Amino acid sequence: MKLIKYMPLFLQDVREFQEIFKVEDKEIDSLKEQIENVLKEIIVTTAEGYGLDRYEKIYNIQNTTTDVETRRFNILSKINNRLPYTVNWLINKLNNTVGEDNYRLEVDHNNYKVNIEITYLFQDIALLLNRDLREQLPANLIINITLYQIEECQNYCAGIVHTGEFIELRQVI
Repeated sequence: MKLIKYMPLFLQDVREFQEIFKVEDKEIDSLKEQIENVLKEIIVTTAEGYGLDRYEKIYNIQNTTTDVETRRFNILSKINNRLPYTVNWLINKLNNTVGEDNYRLEVDHNNYKVNIEITYLFQDIALLLNRDLREQLPANLIINITLYQIEECQNYCAGIVHTGEFIELRQVI
């Protein structure tokens, strides 16, 4: 920002005003940068530093990693932990955590099964997602989370890792 341009033309050539406004321009630019940083840190999906620290303190999350994406996922999981749990809620959760193109979802309503395949690039998030879904979804659902390799990947980057727990509840008459 150039404050000198707001002065009348006959005062813009005064050396004292030019020097004063040079210093003030630097301060104003610094304040603008700090304001933009605060606005970035308020939103979980754009926060990178003290914003994440603050959210972790608010939601009592123990920070065990330095990975920003994993920290954001933990915070968003706590924020989005509310009833009711529907298929649309699950799709929204997956879209927000791993992205629309990074998972496959299959829901078998008759057998109470949910199969989620996540690209291997999100292995850490898949483990956290598995833990969170076990806490959030009803106990009668069988949740199966697996990792898969993207077809476009030309290199052998990883194998398939299968994680899952099966809890089957049956009513005995």
